[in-house]
Amino acid sequence: MNTFTHPPATPWHQRPAIVMAAVAAVLVPLMVLAFSSTAQAHDGTSTVIYLDVFPDGSVEGQVEHPVVLLNELFDFGLDPDEATEDDIAATNSVMLPFNTDSFRFSANGQEWPVTFTDTEVVETENRLYAAYNFELDDTFDTAPRQFEVTYDGVFDVVAGHIGYVVVRTDPQTGTFRNDAPVAGNENPAGTEFQTDLMTTDDTTSVVDLDDPNTLAALWATIDLGMEHIFIGTDHILFVLVLLLPAVMLFSLANEKWVPVPTFGAALWRVVKIASMFTVAHSITLTLGGLGIVELNSKLVETIIAISIIAAAIHNLRPIFANREHLIAFAFGIFHGFGFAGLLSDLGVGRGQRLLSLFGFNIGVEIGQIVIIILLFPALYLLRRTVYYPRIIQIGSIALAAVAFIWAIERIFETSLGIDDVLDRFTKAPRVFLLIAAVTAVAAGVRQVEAGRGRLQPLLTLDEVDSGVTESTRERELV
Repeated sequence: MNTFTHPPATPWHQRPAIVMAAVAAVLVPLMVLAFSSTAQAHDGTSTVIYLDVFPDGSVEGQVEHPVVLLNELFDFGLDPDEATEDDIAATNSVMLPFNTDSFRFSANGQEWPVTFTDTEVVETENRLYAAYNFELDDTFDTAPRQFEVTYDGVFDVVAGHIGYVVVRTDPQTGTFRNDAPVAGNENPAGTEFQTDLMTTDDTTSVVDLDDPNTLAALWATIDLGMEHIFIGTDHILFVLVLLLPAVMLFSLANEKWVPVPTFGAALWRVVKIASMFTVAHSITLTLGGLGIVELNSKLVETIIAISIIAAAIHNLRPIFANREHLIAFAFGIFHGFGFAGLLSDLGVGRGQRLLSLFGFNIGVEIGQIVIIILLFPALYLLRRTVYYPRIIQIGSIALAAVAFIWAIERIFETSLGIDDVLDRFTKAPRVFLLIAAVTAVAAGVRQVEAGRGRLQPLLTLDEVDSGVTESTRERELV
């Protein structure tokens, strides 16, 4: 009498699907915490003065007031929740002389004249702010690194009013997009942000930028690179459209996608795609960042959108079957020029570009790796289900449609509102919650399909090439 015995169960830590789901479950909450803790200076009641100090000696900035405060002071009657750019611009007849009379800069005992330029609306989590942009006149041969900022204005009218002077940009001290809410707020490198509090009793702030910090500058550019990946929706979608088929192989004989047989094979395909993308954009980030090769930003951004369309079409009708890393390299070249354009827009000086390029590139790679680690488990879990080929099709069509709208927007320099729609899903930290939910659903679907015995067979690369549709040997479910 033959006795059938089940083979010993594979320990959980040797099962890649479970391990990946556990990794995602740990990383997603950490990313949510990291992004949800970002502080903002806009508390809905205070005035904020932002300063952007660039290596070429120019200084620009904004004076920002809550719309509700301006209504109270000047009876503008602006909608505090839906005021438009035109509404704010219409206040300039009152606010231009008000800001000019209230705002004073001085350095080395000499006045540093301020010129107000244009206006804009700033949307915050609390309330709308009216922003009045300004620039400092070219009074000094070399822009002072120490100066005083005085703003009377609202403080003379509203008792107990609070304001902040925030150095938002200063590459020499490693400050980029600083939104620190209080004086003494510390950045990850351990140095204090240049932020000062203004009150009714003290409306003058002393700004001292004479403390360059190489470590802070390096960390700031690393952080900037990570941030750009996390908020750069076009780069995220390009990585996603390449990842969709990374857990599959395309059978030329059967003209369809079939599951990659092992975790190692799937991981190797992802590593090749990520590595080729990294090599390509690192080359052009360096060339563009150092000013050796410069391309029109409109052209670069349009090609980045087209790269998503091209990769999506490849998913639907493979051109480079099982060689998606070649697509990653080809279009990674243009993504690198896009990264370089960002550093240029931030005013990073030539003397700091090597350090900035190095740090920024590291940040981009860290961000890219995190995104892959978070997205890959769900794709791997779903790859053997009957639904995954359709997911590739629908996902690729949807991504191509989004990219097509981007291309139209960038070619004709208009807005069709696609970014507003995407922001509801792709902004951190909500995107990490979305990934967690998708991963949980993927694990559930995989379990149900396994219970029904409907998981797709695992084929070797030779079997894929020969057109085999059923495995002739038992395979372990992974």
